Amino acid sequence: MSSDSDDDSLESMGAALTSCSSQTSAKIYEEKLKPVIDAVRNSKTPLGELVNAAQKIVTEKFAPDSRSTYTYERGSERLSVRLDKIMSAMLTYVEECGGDSGKRYVASAILACTEVEDVAKALEALGTTWLTHFLFIFKTRNSHRNRDDERLSESEFSTPTVAQTASHHRKKSFAEDVKKRDGYKCVVTGIISYEHPRRRQLNQVAVALESSHILCRALGNFKGGLTSQSFKSALITFDILVNFTGLLVKNLEDLGDLIDHPTNGMLLEMQTHSGFDRFKWYLQKTDKDDVYDLKKFEPQLLIPENVRVSFEDHADDFRSNPDKRERAVDLPKPHYFAIHAAIAQILHYTKAGQFIDGLLRNYQDEDIQSFSELEAVIGEELLTEAVTEAVTKSLHLGNS
Repeated sequence: MSSDSDDDSLESMGAALTSCSSQTSAKIYEEKLKPVIDAVRNSKTPLGELVNAAQKIVTEKFAPDSRSTYTYERGSERLSVRLDKIMSAMLTYVEECGGDSGKRYVASAILACTEVEDVAKALEALGTTWLTHFLFIFKTRNSHRNRDDERLSESEFSTPTVAQTASHHRKKSFAEDVKKRDGYKCVVTGIISYEHPRRRQLNQVAVALESSHILCRALGNFKGGLTSQSFKSALITFDILVNFTGLLVKNLEDLGDLIDHPTNGMLLEMQTHSGFDRFKWYLQKTDKDDVYDLKKFEPQLLIPENVRVSFEDHADDFRSNPDKRERAVDLPKPHYFAIHAAIAQILHYTKAGQFIDGLLRNYQDEDIQSFSELEAVIGEELLTEAVTEAVTKSLHLGNS
């Protein structure tokens, strides 16, 4: 097993392929920007003035600078994304999920960069941190997978802890509650689950359905101990998430409880679930409670046009005891759908989603859930390549 210091060294090697290291940017964010962000945010300056000033800085100071383009290069492969566009999109779409408070955070973070000697470098660090420690987490391939053995625990013993046992029970309860509440039907397509208690009487085609998370599990996950880079990255992600969205959670443990609650779930057919996890479609609140319009970015998606999705609790339709009512199951929270919708639009309109997919394309079999983990994997590859090249060269010289 590699130590935290070994992993940090590998991450540094992997970071050399990008225009700005995620660790370097995060350090600037934590040490230089956060104190100023808090001061600007708590000032009496009207929100409108903050937003206009922030947008002007992004447009006039940052966009013309070459550092506004975040680049990954390895051999002939070159991927890039515009950090200034990410900042503008964060300003635009934060309102629907974070309200005035979230908008004030985004504007204050941008304005905080003007207090640093090299403004463009500070803006580069801020944009990189938002890209690598926030948006990236939503797009990791295993971001919705349950990780009973790793979430919020640094224990490496095989015997489950009380917290891990409770976590396992919570995940099982989450899946069962969502199935019952949504009536064993995909909320988008209406197709029924093969687990539907009355499937034979209904005489309908049935498939495997999945209890899907609205906010992904990777938001509360980290690897290694409390001194690992993964844990430090998770704390930064948590800080940005809470400030951007206004989620009422105090720590990572609270976030884990939120993620595994039925208010953060819905029942979906597998392909529909995959599209939702990849932010190919999202749900937009209507003027009716618990009713949403489905919006999709790709016309070719196998989802009907103009779908309206509504939620109600069907748990009592499936009583185990005819004389006893089933426990009510809470409906999905509109706030969680609003967060997913905001992230979906930021990823799509800035093409950050395509950029992150490109980075992860060669690592589909790897369990990567943070940018620091990606940098470590890339660093390990570079180290292997360097050793192989050195051995090959040595053998060549020995035979000559």
